[in-house]
Amino acid sequence: MLTRIARAMTRDPRLDLSVSYSRQSEVETGELDGIRSFPIDTFAGAASFITRSFAAPGKVNRVIERMRDSGIDTIATIMPHVWGGLLLRAARRAGIRTALFVHDADPHPGERRPILDFLARREIRESDLIVTLSDHVAERLLARGDVEEDRLVRLYHPILDYAPPSPRSARPRPFRLLFFGRILPYKGLPLLLEAFRRLRTEGLECSLTVAGRGRIEAPAELLNQPGLAIQTGWIAPAKIGDLLAEADAMVLPYREASQSGVVAAAYGSGLPVIATPVGGLTEQVAADETGILAEAPTAEALAQAIRRLVESPELYETCRTGVARYADAHSAARFAVALGDALLDRSAGNG
Repeated sequence: MLTRIARAMTRDPRLDLSVSYSRQSEVETGELDGIRSFPIDTFAGAASFITRSFAAPGKVNRVIERMRDSGIDTIATIMPHVWGGLLLRAARRAGIRTALFVHDADPHPGERRPILDFLARREIRESDLIVTLSDHVAERLLARGDVEEDRLVRLYHPILDYAPPSPRSARPRPFRLLFFGRILPYKGLPLLLEAFRRLRTEGLECSLTVAGRGRIEAPAELLNQPGLAIQTGWIAPAKIGDLLAEADAMVLPYREASQSGVVAAAYGSGLPVIATPVGGLTEQVAADETGILAEAPTAEALAQAIRRLVESPELYETCRTGVARYADAHSAARFAVALGDALLDRSAGNG
């Protein structure tokens, strides 16, 4: 996401863009060629976090000094970071404004980390501007009292184009379903596995691929079904496009959600989405236009939603057309312009 937005923002003549990133991150630095950058050594695990945090204030101060000397007046941080408070204070001393992207207002079920959650919430409260990628997150931040409306920049999750849309039959047989991304309890994978079992038992011609890093907690009979392929482990960015190209629809059986980069990746490859009606997913998935929203986050409702899309070639093609329109309207290029508009407008408003 960082590299796509950065590359798009370089095409905005109103902006003079630089990028700062951790040398220990998964950022594909080759995509930043030609962009002025301020890399910083952070950490790559618990042990190095402890040792390197002692030197963090000095590292952050030096990077901020370089930014100030380069004339940078706004830092947009893609997500909260454990060193975010250091960055905020150093930026404030240097007269640099801060804008923080907040992907989640609350910890996802099963992901609660009290210290990190406390630091993230403090960073949200102290940043000059807060950028959200869904109204769901924005409203939750307002309700918690962590932000005021005049600090909010309400945007959307930009499309992630790992692979261009490829031709797909209106009647693919078997219909290829894909679950992709980190495997965590809140993502409801057991719901999908049970829905898939029901559909196969009823004779629906479909297959399911589960790909991502994490532990699948489900009964053995759900993990050893005909037509089910499981690829656990980290999926390299270069491989994601191939994975998406081999699917006909993405399924998100989530029990809770803020918004989803998985939806953005699916749309970028022309894939309709079948999702549960939770959180920000109801903003990203337009019912019967870019995909299907189940009536409830249950295996039965999810199975019914999948069946609707599989058995209706007309609905499938309608959703494919809707996905193409959505992807164009929410491209990284359009997102970069919207972000630039917001930052420049708020800057002018502050005099």
